[in-house]
Amino acid sequence: MVKISKFLAYLLFFLLMSIVFFPKTNLFYLVEKELAPEKIYISNEKIESRPFGLDLREASLSYEGVQSIKVKKAKFLLLFFYNSANIEDIKLSSIIANYWPQHIQSCKVEYMLFTPLMIKAIAKGDFGNLRAELALKTKHLKIFLKPSKIMLQRYKKTLHYFKKLENGEYLYEKTL
Repeated sequence: MVKISKFLAYLLFFLLMSIVFFPKTNLFYLVEKELAPEKIYISNEKIESRPFGLDLREASLSYEGVQSIKVKKAKFLLLFFYNSANIEDIKLSSIIANYWPQHIQSCKVEYMLFTPLMIKAIAKGDFGNLRAELALKTKHLKIFLKPSKIMLQRYKKTLHYFKKLENGEYLYEKTL
């Protein structure tokens, strides 16, 4: 019993030290390189590495040369069994303003080893509250939206793409 507990303690210590000393900044640059062929570019970012994550500030995301999103602050938690991104103060491009409110207060994206084929997200903004699930194997996306008054009044055309549920939420489903 003592040998098993020692083995588990050493294994846990090894995993923690691997995470702490993993070059997280290089991982971010690898992600940037992988997004480039899709014409998605991240610029003007200030990167700070932490023992179990990475902080990003003042980042701009462009798609096909058009600045689409500005992010004030993003915190990435990178653990072996649980990974998350907490993004705050997101401003969407004015091009999107006709279809969706421009300001998102917060967004949290989670990926867990225990559910490896599912990515979950929660967001809060001028549009209301949003929950999203992406099944990686089937590439099926589900978005549940509890719209705000602004969304209900000014973005009715966008809500036509959603199916209204009995509980007052709206559902958008698509296979990518």
